[in-house]
Amino acid sequence: MNTINTHYRLSHKIQDEAFSPSQASQCNLYIALSQKAIRIAVANTERNKFVVLEDYELITIFSPMQIGEQLRLIAQENPLLQEQNWNLVRVSVSNQHFTLVPETLYDPAHLQDYLRLHSDINPVQDEVLYYRHNGLEAINIFAIDKGLHQALQDLFPEQPLQIVHVTSSLIRSILHQTPRTNLRSMYAFVERNYVTLLVIGPGGLEFCNIFNYVSPEDFIYYIIFIMQEQKMNPEQETLTVWGDITHDSSLFNILQKYIRQIKLGKKPSDIEYSYKFHDLFEHRYFELYSLHLCE
Repeated sequence: MNTINTHYRLSHKIQDEAFSPSQASQCNLYIALSQKAIRIAVANTERNKFVVLEDYELITIFSPMQIGEQLRLIAQENPLLQEQNWNLVRVSVSNQHFTLVPETLYDPAHLQDYLRLHSDINPVQDEVLYYRHNGLEAINIFAIDKGLHQALQDLFPEQPLQIVHVTSSLIRSILHQTPRTNLRSMYAFVERNYVTLLVIGPGGLEFCNIFNYVSPEDFIYYIIFIMQEQKMNPEQETLTVWGDITHDSSLFNILQKYIRQIKLGKKPSDIEYSYKFHDLFEHRYFELYSLHLCE
């Protein structure tokens, strides 16, 4: 008997009429996991086009283990998560347990040691994984809850399954579409209660971290603080923003008070999107689309 309660609701669903589960072997399945949402997308690799998007809002979820439980519940009713013939399944996890290590210093025998310098991880509860950024010559070392990791492995026992940290997909995507100039720029990816800040300079990535905010005042504090730390001027810099933020939100309003130039980012341009995606805000679901650019 299943005693786990349902704490999710499907808030958005898009499916191109041309897509059929029988095409799974020609498609990649992408899943973005956070404490507030489980998001799923399908990209047809032969057509290089996104054809499905599903957004499940998580309600009263307080732990990664609960995310895994809700993922299992969704899978009971979701044909995409039941399909076992995908070309590739790639998953991103969003948490603050990550660190970027230069490849020259990387020793796979010390994964947990690297991460312990930055995060309070529990070897009993956390699985430590890594993702290699070839262009950066850096390794992203991160933790995922073992229960959540097991849920993913149970869902896709026969599939090629790749798990990355959300920062890796953001870094890959932003570096890919940012023209190299002599200027330094800041980028923000907004989730409910978390904001990821990146600074890109002439040499590439210069800063990346995730901050937990409770109020709009917390939110703007971290942005201004990092700008000052990075010797950037809020009166002169352009901040590009993606994620769960709207023009009429309190977060956007406080950004306008302190940052002179704010630009809502666009979705990755190296892949096409079904016409059904055209009604979505360009800056939404960036973390999900960006999984297509990982390797």
